[in-house]
Amino acid sequence: MSKIVHRIEPGINRQDVLCTTYQMRNVYRQLGDGFFSVLDVMNYIQHHQIVKWCRKGSHILDVCCGRGLLLPLLRYLAKDIGSYTGVDIEPNNAIWMHQRVTDGKPVTPKEYYPFPVSFVQANVAEMAAKLTRKFDVLVYTSSIEHMHKDAGMASLVECRKVSKPGAILVLTCPNTPEGQDGYDTQYAAHVYEWKRSELLDGLTQAGFKVITEYGLLIDGKTLRQEADKLGFLPIVERLSKFIPSEWLLPVFAPLFPKQSKEIAFICKAV
Repeated sequence: MSKIVHRIEPGINRQDVLCTTYQMRNVYRQLGDGFFSVLDVMNYIQHHQIVKWCRKGSHILDVCCGRGLLLPLLRYLAKDIGSYTGVDIEPNNAIWMHQRVTDGKPVTPKEYYPFPVSFVQANVAEMAAKLTRKFDVLVYTSSIEHMHKDAGMASLVECRKVSKPGAILVLTCPNTPEGQDGYDTQYAAHVYEWKRSELLDGLTQAGFKVITEYGLLIDGKTLRQEADKLGFLPIVERLSKFIPSEWLLPVFAPLFPKQSKEIAFICKAV
């Protein structure tokens, strides 16, 4: 478990890989270009809502920050946070340190962002030693599946080490079927896809209490089945006549975390 690769290529044993450095697409570029998928909408929605949970004076840790998808929304919707710190094992991913996330135009972070920002190059499974403060909000989106399971568990422990008492952790990832081998992943960028039960146990062991769960993405067939059980299938059918599925599926997914393909855990440090 030592390899760091961009993605899993043929012949690579996932169990020998520490992590991949492949990033999700830049949702702002995709929306701006007018060509986007349901995954882009899902990613925009989750980042938009997370920013609304960032209160005045909060210190934010972006775990596996990559290109910094939180930052455009923080800049406009949460200007009064205390600070933003991004951690990533690959510094080349952190384009936000020298250009705008939305369009790539060059910026000087100290002048562009209305709050202090800093970048820490680190393996998130060992990051506590490199961080100089504790945090109020920890954001860990679509990343734990990009690393070996052991490293993923270690990263949860590290998150707790750098959390203030009562801090909020938002963890999002695929919702893998319980009977599936986690190393049998749906994407070449993923190393290990945790089952929901594994994550619930891992978060508890690390020192977090799961407050609530939200679905992030559900397929159309499952949405209709679940909506029918609850008696609002006619509403889904009516909305589907006008609202594209790229928007409809992520919007309804929060109602059905266990049935969703992607899931969000909202946790508190205990």
